Parts: sequence; structure tokens; C-alpha cells
Amino acid sequence: MADPYVDPRTAALLARMGDDFAGGPADPSVAERRQGLAIAADLYGPPLAPTARIENRVAVDAHTAVPLRLYWPLDPAAARPPVLLHIHGGGWVLGGGEAYERVARAYAQASGCLVVDVDYRLAPEHRHPAALDDCLAALDWIAREADDLGADAGRIFVTGDSAGGHLAALVAQRTTVPLRGQVLIYPVTTASAAARFESRQALGDGRWFLRAFDITRAEQEYFAPGDPSRETADGSPLLATAPRLARTPPALIVTASLDPLRDEGEAYAQALSAAGVEVTYDCVDGTIHGFVLFAGAIPLGRSTLETIGAWLRARSG
Repeated sequence: MADPYVDPRTAALLARMGDDFAGGPADPSVAERRQGLAIAADLYGPPLAPTARIENRVAVDAHTAVPLRLYWPLDPAAARPPVLLHIHGGGWVLGGGEAYERVARAYAQASGCLVVDVDYRLAPEHRHPAALDDCLAALDWIAREADDLGADAGRIFVTGDSAGGHLAALVAQRTTVPLRGQVLIYPVTTASAAARFESRQALGDGRWFLRAFDITRAEQEYFAPGDPSRETADGSPLLATAPRLARTPPALIVTASLDPLRDEGEAYAQALSAAGVEVTYDCVDGTIHGFVLFAGAIPLGRSTLETIGAWLRARSG
């Protein structure tokens, strides 16, 4: 079997990562993995795009208080800008507002949206559905507060990458808040033990950043042992029925040709389309899981951020 095409800048980043993280622990702790992602996001992330202002808020309801960070665009898409709920990746265990600040700024600049980044509770300290509950609470807060924020409550979008894409897909299925669109970036779409995807096997050996081992470990850290939701749409968005999928908004789904999660992202795009949802699907050739997070080192990530921004602006009119 021929070796897959590798974008030269992606290949250069993979080599650089090998040098930058040489000598790291063979079996890092959760804290060490969180630090590692934060360092990588800072080293390789997109440039710090300017914003009009950044503000910290808390979404409070009867059950929880969820920290939020709001990024106001310098060039809003409208006088009352649309709102983009941003759900970070990191295997439900890593990531957060600091690690994803560069991405959130880039989304605000490219889309003209008020970006609301949700600092949801992380596993393994907090198992499913804590993260999902926090994301739904954040979306409810946006719907309540948009007018007071000077934003447009009628133009709300949701996005997430990797595990954040999984949460964004579930939010789109579960929420009663009307959404204009969902942007899912190399999402996890199933945690079912029965899932079989060729890309997880063919691309998950460690050559292309994300390993099949990493996916399995993240699922074990996020879902409690024996959690039945892994085998239903409550934990695996790909297992949703067609009527449930049909209630979700238009979707932009982006995958990477060298990502072990590629096939399940494509399968979710196909399932949405079969249910009658308008879907734009793009598999970016020659690059890896995380290429948007690493857009400072991978130009394909920067062009994808622009594509996402254009898609959001087109649906904000």
C-alpha cells in the first residue's frame, strides 16, 4: 500500500514536535498532558488576532455556574453580531480557555461573530454528561443574554473540534435553542464499543500525531465504566435516529486525511445529509488531527479558519 500524501508543512511540524517534546515522560499524568497541549497550542497556534475586547462571564442556572470567555470582533458581521458558542477539544480531559485563546480570537476575526468560549468541566474529575450539561447551560445563557450583550439571539451557531466537536454535535441534537448552524472540526462522533472505522486502524499508529490509543484512553477517562450512553445517541451522536438528526441545523464538517477520526466525521456528514440536513463536508488532504489548533505552523489550518469564517458570515445574513 502506497504511503499517503503528506503536506510538506504538516511533515515539518511533525518533525518539529518530535524535537520540541523529546525527553518527555513516556506515560504522562493528566496534569502533564494538559500542560503539553497548552504548550503545543502556544507554540504552533494561529497568530493572536486582535479583538475589540475580551470579557469573562459566568453562566449561572439552578444547577451550575459555567465560566465563559467572550471575544468581541473588531469587524462584526452585523451591527448586532451573531454568536458562536465555541467548545474546545482535548479529549474531554485537556484544553481550556488559555490553550484555545488563539483559535477563539481567529474565529472572531474570520467570522465577525461574538465568540463565547465555554470552560466546561473536564474528565476524569467530571464524567459524562458534566461537560455536555455545561455546554447546554452556556447555550441557554447565550439565548437569554444575547440582547443585553448587543448580539443577535436569532443568529446563534455552535462549533467544536475533536471532543469539542462531539459535544457540539450533541448540543445541536439536544438543545431547544434555535441554531443557525453547526461547525464540527475533526469530531469524535461515536464512543460505541462496536464502532469500526478503517481510519482509526490505518492512521492511529502514532505517525500522524493522534493515536488510536489516545482515542480509547480519552473515552475511558470521559465515560464511567459501563456507561450505557456510549451505545446510544446520548453519548454517540452518530447513533442518533434520522428524525433526531433532521432537527439539527445546517452543518460544516471538516476532517483531515491523516486523522484517525476521519472516517467517523465523514460518516456523520453522510448521516446528516441522509436525514435532510444541509451539509458542507471538506476532508483536507495531507494533514493531521489538530491542524486548525496548530494553524500557526500549518497554513492549511489558517485557510480552513478562513473557510469557516466565510461559511459563518454567509449564514449570518
